[in-house]
Amino acid sequence: MRVLLLLTILFFKPNLISLDLYELDFKDDYLNSGRTLMNLEFGLHDLEPNSSSKEILIGIHGGDSRGFEWIYPLQKIDNESINTYFFRWDTSKCAEESIKLFLEAIKEEGDIEKITIIGHSYGGVFSSLLLNKIDDIETEIHVVAAPLGSDDLKKYCDYNHPKFKNKNISYFQWRTIKALDNAFNSYDYDPQIIDFAESSVVRLPSEYNERRLGHLWSISWVADNFNQ
Repeated sequence: MRVLLLLTILFFKPNLISLDLYELDFKDDYLNSGRTLMNLEFGLHDLEPNSSSKEILIGIHGGDSRGFEWIYPLQKIDNESINTYFFRWDTSKCAEESIKLFLEAIKEEGDIEKITIIGHSYGGVFSSLLLNKIDDIETEIHVVAAPLGSDDLKKYCDYNHPKFKNKNISYFQWRTIKALDNAFNSYDYDPQIIDFAESSVVRLPSEYNERRLGHLWSISWVADNFNQ
């Protein structure tokens, strides 16, 4: 009986690590799909385990993420030449504390030719810290609705945006309209704005699908306009 129980545990326990991107549903079952994504353990997760592409896309969530806001964007941007990943990290701590975990995970992936990183909100702050930490690999870093200039982050985490980026890295900032973004509209300044010349900046419009474009769905707008 004990042997049978052990075999049952070994072979039938849920395997969240092998989660497939296209098993997630952004329409009819988005809440459960979002929870499934956020129930992944901290670390880098391959959402297309059957892909062998050397070009990878990595989504990096922000604080209080419910996961479902990521499903459509990742499926939209993904294509046959990209292998899509999701990075789960502890947003209750300062972003710097999880950088080592991310870099070690990238190293374990082996021979990668290109990395595209999309960080949303606090995940964008995390992503910005990679600007001078990834070497050799061609890399695009996209930060979406990210409070890069937040005084609170400077105060509590001693966060300072990097002063430079490595030459192999391209940097893109996608900024919401502060007055329409519930995460930022109480500030007396726009925490998305920083003084960093080595980046391309896009200001998002006021509406998306005929609704106010605020914080949560900003990443969906970016996905729709990513390669334009």
